[in-house]
Parts: sequence; C-alpha cells; structure tokens
Amino acid sequence: MTKVKDVQIGSIGLNTRVFRSRTWDRLKFEVEYGLSRGTTANSFIIEGDKIALIDPPGESFTDIFLSTLNSRIPLSSIDYVILGHVNPNRSTTINELIKKAPQITFITSNTGAKSLQTIFENSYAEIVTEKPLNIISVKNDYELDLGKGHILEFISTPNPRYPDQLLTFDKKSKIFYTDKLFCAHV
Repeated sequence: MTKVKDVQIGSIGLNTRVFRSRTWDRLKFEVEYGLSRGTTANSFIIEGDKIALIDPPGESFTDIFLSTLNSRIPLSSIDYVILGHVNPNRSTTINELIKKAPQITFITSNTGAKSLQTIFENSYAEIVTEKPLNIISVKNDYELDLGKGHILEFISTPNPRYPDQLLTFDKKSKIFYTDKLFCAHV
C-alpha cells in the first residue's frame, strides 16, 4: 500500500503554525536517505496584523500545500513570503501563490532577489511582464513588523551551498527560522 502525501499542521508559538508537507516518495535531493517515516518540507505561517509565509515547499507539494493552507487562511490574505533560499523547485508554488495573492511582497537576500527575478523572467515571463514581482532585498539590519509584537529580524548567512541563505528571527515567539543552515535527515 502506497501512502499518500499529506500536510500536517501544528501550533509552534503564538500566532504561529508549521505546515509540514510530507511524502514517502524520494524527493529530488534525497537519494541516500531511508523514508520509512516519510520526509517533509516545512513551511511556517506567522499571523500578526500582517501575515507572513516562510519557505513555501517545492513543486511536488504545490497543490496539496496550497489547498491545506487555503483551508486555514485565505491565500489572498498573505502579505509576505519570506524565502530562506531561492530554489527553482519552489517557483511553481510561488507562481500559484501570486495568482491568488498578487499583492504578495517577497522578502529575500540580495542574491535571492536576483535569483527569484531571473527564474520568473525565464519561466513565467507573462507574470513579470504584467506586474513586476514585489521584492524586498534585505540585509542584516532590516526588521519587518507584522503587528501583534511579531517583529522579524533577518540574518544573511551565505555559504557555498546556499549563497542566498537568509535566516529569520521572530522577537515575539523567539522562534529562529534557520532554513537549511542546520538541516538534517534523521
């Protein structure tokens, strides 16, 4: 019996939820890992007066993730999408988000902003021709106030594998979103 993909949702802090898109299939980057318990792509929603989505999953989860997310909050209410790193694999999910919420502002590092713009110019030219992507390229001194005490701080941590990596810290919940910096397969 093949297990189907699912999205697990859990509260991890005040006004903050994790959306764990899980599969038992091997993802493109997982060649050598056992999957008896599945593997996940973790995304997070912080709901202040403004709503931020951190690290939407790649294309293998687009439909199930967006459906599950939309059942919890209207996609059109998302104000920000924070990208810890830009991966072409995420562009399908991001493209579908833009269709539902064209007002979204992307928060990423300078290198990430360049990558995101290039991906969309090459793969979704009709979208950026109609309306340029709204991107804020951040450095370490940038803060984003979502309201309700959720002030996000950003830390750029470029490295050889992820030259655009950006970490996010929420002062209210004290949650540190580290993207791939401390990732592990257990």
